[in-house]
Amino acid sequence: MKKLVSLLLCLFVFAALAIPAAASDEIELLPVSSDIPEGEAVEVFDYADLDATWYREAAEKYGYPDIFGESVNFEPEKEITRIEFVRLLHRALGISIKYFAAPDITEHFDDMDNEDLGASELYDLVTAGIIKSGGSFDPTRLLTREVMVHWTIAALDYVTGGDYAIILIMPEPFDDNDQISEEYKNDVVKAVILGIIKGRGDNMLYPKAAATRAEAVTVVKRLVDIADSLTKGVRISAFAEEIDGALEMSLTIFNNTDNDVIINHSSGQKYDFKIFDADGEIIYTWSADKLFIEMLTATEIAAGESVTFTETLSADEYAAIKEKAVELRAYVVGTADFFIDENGYPAPIA
Repeated sequence: MKKLVSLLLCLFVFAALAIPAAASDEIELLPVSSDIPEGEAVEVFDYADLDATWYREAAEKYGYPDIFGESVNFEPEKEITRIEFVRLLHRALGISIKYFAAPDITEHFDDMDNEDLGASELYDLVTAGIIKSGGSFDPTRLLTREVMVHWTIAALDYVTGGDYAIILIMPEPFDDNDQISEEYKNDVVKAVILGIIKGRGDNMLYPKAAATRAEAVTVVKRLVDIADSLTKGVRISAFAEEIDGALEMSLTIFNNTDNDVIINHSSGQKYDFKIFDADGEIIYTWSADKLFIEMLTATEIAAGESVTFTETLSADEYAAIKEKAVELRAYVVGTADFFIDENGYPAPIA
């Protein structure tokens, strides 16, 4: 679902009073709603050259023809420009900003005019704090992969207020990690942990390379999926507690929405638990010695209700790994119409 983020910027100008500009600005973030009105169809873009499954759904949802060109082909390997990604990000998130006074993009960039394609969208992203103003924007320059990640994480922070969990264990660095600009390294780590980026194969990120259209729409889809999950009200969390030498492990799914939600499972397995050491290596998997029925199952959670799955690692089993155990991750094994993080949901082990 596309998110509607409305930001009301009220600029009070008192011509007769010498009031500093900072004191006269008031910004109010209005409630976020991603609900699609009942009966409204979701637009799907039917391109003829969507050959690979890894980007097809993203291109069908976010390959806006007015951005990528009115053509029967999407051209997934074509590189995307900075202003094209601005327009893509702005539209996919549904950012809508109302100004008391007409915005002027020349206040932020010396190579942009208000009549330029994407100028209003860029102004909104600057206002939202997603893109920093100053100097030249270079709208037609190709977008590098590291800048794409930086803007995407900034957009996630804006939509969620920065309120989202990050797994404590650092991911394995890319082999070309030294090529990532220092100012973007933390964003790359976040993006990897959240599953927004996965590199181009052979453990390479190619941060200075230009992003392709396929990569851009895929990153945006993952961003929107995560943002929707965090703001729609389906909350998933894990908890670990040692009781009498045993480790109690739990996974809770709270449906804080107005509608029932259903998680579909391809077998009798609905969840899993894994324990990691300080190096991020798995030292225990709950499902490793379990057998599950081979049939479709489902978990339904009513509006406002929650479900908790709990398992216990016996004192003897836990004692064997306790010195190395630093983090539990709980996994939802299934699919749903809300975002389920395939990287699991973390809980520290004290």
